[in-house]
Amino acid sequence: MHTNGESEGGRLKDDSGVIEKLEHQYHQKEKSNNPTRSSDSTEILLRMIWEMVVWPLILESNRTHFSVEEYRLKMAEFCAVYEIQPLKISGLLIAMVAKGLLTKRGNIFSIHNKHIQYMQKKIIIGYGRAVKEIHTIE
Repeated sequence: MHTNGESEGGRLKDDSGVIEKLEHQYHQKEKSNNPTRSSDSTEILLRMIWEMVVWPLILESNRTHFSVEEYRLKMAEFCAVYEIQPLKISGLLIAMVAKGLLTKRGNIFSIHNKHIQYMQKKIIIGYGRAVKEIHTIE
């Protein structure tokens, strides 16, 4: 069950090009005066946070959940590396809850049940695939 671009071990091949592309798209949207900039930027940021913060946090902890504190630490690293203001991305975790990617109970966020199989096999699941999985009826 490998997704596009995965190697035999379930890890993505060199994804630095993908990260650079996402960063470029993000910065281009920020500069444009396009009226859809806000929703497009939000989707790009959701993708970045899922793929570079939330999912790696799940795989590193090898649990289906994480605490707010664990998320904040990982997010602080992300913001420092990519020079993004934390305030700009402060509501994205709740946006993932609204989309159904995560559930929240107290200070704990959990992944959707359909993502557990990917976590158990240490497969990197991108944002698009993650969203598609929760909306696919078996």
